[in-house]
Amino acid sequence: MMKKIFAAVLLLACSLPAYAHAAKTVTVKEAKTLRDDTRVVLTGKITGHAGDDDLYWLQDSTGKIRIDIDDDEWEDNHIAIGKTVRVVGDVDKNDGHTEIEVDHINVAH
Repeated sequence: MMKKIFAAVLLLACSLPAYAHAAKTVTVKEAKTLRDDTRVVLTGKITGHAGDDDLYWLQDSTGKIRIDIDDDEWEDNHIAIGKTVRVVGDVDKNDGHTEIEVDHINVAH
């Protein structure tokens, strides 16, 4: 019995870090309603620059949201305008605006 309890506790402890960092797949509309620092995955089309060199508009069927892509994360960012991409990042709420701080980006196939 003690071995089963230990095994269950060990399994739970190992799964917590993965769960804590799991990204939730959401639409743009849903992303705008989430708390700051929520980890998300979005798929949409990059429709253009949103001011600064690192800022772009990502649009899906529910709306558009500004995304912040560091040049270090994706060196081919200029060829992505008009392409459908999948981004992983964190919701960033500032001054009443919501954007996604992108950690990973891939062109969708």
